Amino acid sequence: MRLFQYPFSHNCAKVKIALLEKGLAFETPPVDSALLRSPEFLARNPLGKVPVLEDGDFAIGESEVIVEYLEERYPQPPLLPPTIEGRARSRWFSRFHDLYLGPQLSTLFFALSDGRAGTPAFAVEVDRLVALVALLEAQIDPNPFFLGAQFTLADAPYVLSYHFIETLSAAHGRPLTAAEMPRLARWFAAASARPSAAAVLAEAKAALGGG
Repeated sequence: MRLFQYPFSHNCAKVKIALLEKGLAFETPPVDSALLRSPEFLARNPLGKVPVLEDGDFAIGESEVIVEYLEERYPQPPLLPPTIEGRARSRWFSRFHDLYLGPQLSTLFFALSDGRAGTPAFAVEVDRLVALVALLEAQIDPNPFFLGAQFTLADAPYVLSYHFIETLSAAHGRPLTAAEMPRLARWFAAASARPSAAAVLAEAKAALGGG
């Protein structure tokens, strides 16, 4: 099994955590822009983006599709709750991350290098991140994970994104601290202690030059 990925991508991190939680062996080949444009890669994912999972002769892109594939192909241990309501709630958290929080973090990340950071007009984007974090904080009551004792696909997307919430909010002059998001901070203490999450966080920090 091969995972084409960037170690600093929160979407790729979600897939890696799922693979590690399921105890699946996988390789991570080097990825660069030339590979993403190559006919061979575009045959795997015509969008030319990572992550892409290659499992034998089958290849699929898009992080949420990949983790759902893994859940169906390799159901043990399960990463979705046993009830219909629990699975729906898990997917809600995944959608919130992928459609709202994740893209906002990407906006703040790239603004640090494209000249937008620090401009008066960009302040609204920082405010938007703060509002999204507040919305998420109001939706959770970790025990210790989002949906209770079971670590699920609801949790996986947020492991690396929590790190970005802290670092990017500080980089843009509006640091979000544990005091402002105590439920998320309590959740992260539990989630980041899992070997899968710890490995992914360490790899991402090393790729970003942070140790």
